[in-house]
Amino acid sequence: MFDYVYVTELGPGGVCEPPEEGVEDDVVLDQDAVLDPDAAPAPTAGEGWPDELFTSLRESLGDGGLLLDLLREEQRAIGAAEAMRARWLVDFCRSRPSSNDRPDAEIGAAAAATRAARPSIMATVSEWAVDEVATALSITSHRAQAWMVQSLQLVDRLPATLDALAAGELTWEHAAALCQVVAPLDDEHRAEAEALVLARLGHKTPTQLRAAAHRVVQRLDGQAISRRVETALRERGIQLYPTGDGLGTLSLTDMPLPVLRAVQDALRQYADAAKAPGDPRTRQQRMADCLVDLVLRPGDHGLAPVQAQLTIVATVRTLLGGDDPGEIAGEVVPAEAVRALARALGLLPTLAAGPAEEAEAPADADAAEPAEPSEPTEPSEAAQAPEAVAAGLTDLLDVRTLRGTALAHRPHVAVVDELTGQLLALTDAAGLRAGQALGPPPATDRYTPTDALRRHVRLRDRRCRFPGCRRPGRGCDQHHLTRWPLGDTSAENLCCLCRHHHRLVHQAPGWQLHALADGALRFTTPTGQVLVTRPAGLTDDDPSPGHGDGPPPGVDPPVDDPPPF
Repeated sequence: MFDYVYVTELGPGGVCEPPEEGVEDDVVLDQDAVLDPDAAPAPTAGEGWPDELFTSLRESLGDGGLLLDLLREEQRAIGAAEAMRARWLVDFCRSRPSSNDRPDAEIGAAAAATRAARPSIMATVSEWAVDEVATALSITSHRAQAWMVQSLQLVDRLPATLDALAAGELTWEHAAALCQVVAPLDDEHRAEAEALVLARLGHKTPTQLRAAAHRVVQRLDGQAISRRVETALRERGIQLYPTGDGLGTLSLTDMPLPVLRAVQDALRQYADAAKAPGDPRTRQQRMADCLVDLVLRPGDHGLAPVQAQLTIVATVRTLLGGDDPGEIAGEVVPAEAVRALARALGLLPTLAAGPAEEAEAPADADAAEPAEPSEPTEPSEAAQAPEAVAAGLTDLLDVRTLRGTALAHRPHVAVVDELTGQLLALTDAAGLRAGQALGPPPATDRYTPTDALRRHVRLRDRRCRFPGCRRPGRGCDQHHLTRWPLGDTSAENLCCLCRHHHRLVHQAPGWQLHALADGALRFTTPTGQVLVTRPAGLTDDDPSPGHGDGPPPGVDPPVDDPPPF
């Protein structure tokens, strides 16, 4: 561990001075001797060598080794617990057979595309089992399904791997690598492949073990790769992972590598073509910007335009320059990000430049050479004063035409309970002037809500009201808490539920949903667990799930049949 230890003394001022030339204590420390004085002759120190150093060093190294031993024991105990969890999850799956689900031919049953998207090993398990596990363990449906799939694979297809996990010989991450690569093999090759991979375990990390498994599988069953690729292609898609502070990662998953390489190369060429003198962006930054331009500005590239819809929720205080965070498309973002987007979309005025900046601007901006970076200056009075923003906000709320803005409809004023953050009413400037009642829109005797009622419920709930579900309200159905026509179509009798959970409250055996007097919803699971949800307050913190929980659901139109069920 140490080759030589030099004894030094503190000089004047507490400065550590090196030993004089030619004077050094050649004390060779053998780690084994320090840890076990009886295993080798104890090291000898030079004259004046402090014996306490050896004792302290021996104790420090010994304590570290003991801690590592404890960590290894804990790792083995965790493996045993995870193996038990896998067995219990499989037992639970057996108790929830797919025969409990609505038959395919009946109205409201899962669509063929929904059934095809489920992992094949879950075909005999009820589609509602995942929801029970997710709510019982307070995890996302994405993680619950992953655990259930891997548990079924370990119990039914990889018993030796499960035994090794129970014995603490590998971790859950190692077992997951075999589930991914070895479990899909047919019965003829799976047991042999599992034995060969486990024989190569050694001290491999999960990534190294996955690579070894790939090599074994390719030698035993060349067709396995084709089957795995076919399965992966069926699961291809785009996932959005919020990373915090209004940022995120958009991931294109499970696409053929040649296609992705071609896309990457095309973006490189676009980025190189977009480089201009003085452009401070890196190639990676230009590639990202080019991708955004190609998607959001298709008209500039000969493609038919589409309309991207974003719901922006912000307080007046935020738009006036306050620090309260806002919400864009269901994700919490910093206040400045809300204001920047509002300015970019023409919803707020762009802050005016100061007189000095205007005077320095060249007459022909297109012909001007890029200027050298200037020294930082104090913000102009126009940038500091909120009057311009306040005036723009007034114009925005009083807008009588959408021309010149990116609005899909006139902006609304949300009247919010300051204590709870709950939505009380949704109106606009014209409604405020007319003295309209500050409450939800009136009920209708039809099954389908009016546009105003649908908009109110969507903004009030903002996402699916099922425990743990984060599907944005724009992608949800509006469920009648008391079945229509026994119950009316009103704000009090409606709530947002995604199509899957809308079907669950109508079809899943044993589930119950009751509305409480304060607007909360009480869900009762088949096992009697009670979960209460309330609308996300407009001022509440509601963090997104972490990357490991899977991406938050988007607003893609559901493929299952629409209500009524």
